[in-house]
Amino acid sequence: MAITKATPQLKFLLENYYKIFPKFSFPYLPFTVAALLQSLAWTSGTIFFKNYSLVPRILILLLFAAGEYIFMSPTINAGVEIENLDERYLVVTYQIVTLIVFMMVSMFVYKQKFKFKYGLAFFFSGLAIYFANKA
Repeated sequence: MAITKATPQLKFLLENYYKIFPKFSFPYLPFTVAALLQSLAWTSGTIFFKNYSLVPRILILLLFAAGEYIFMSPTINAGVEIENLDERYLVVTYQIVTLIVFMMVSMFVYKQKFKFKYGLAFFFSGLAIYFANKA
């Protein structure tokens, strides 16, 4: 386990996380929240903030992006420092969760229909997580 100056704070966050959520939900739940915020930061400007001029829209979207990092970065750091998870596994898992969330947003916000290629993406995403975990 790598010990850094942030380790006590990460341990505090993780202990309180486990008081609220089951252990098996880590890192997936925080990654899902981060991916949702990332999706909103990237795609919601033209949907939810079309009445805003460019500068206020950018500032609002930057807040969403900052929210993504507030969830994503401590999750990866706590996974490595506290839970002894492989950083490569966490990064691949985050990317897969992000792809799944983007797909869900495109289906439910943009009203796109589920396509066969989404099913293939699920399949290959599962393979990516499997092989990242084996490395």
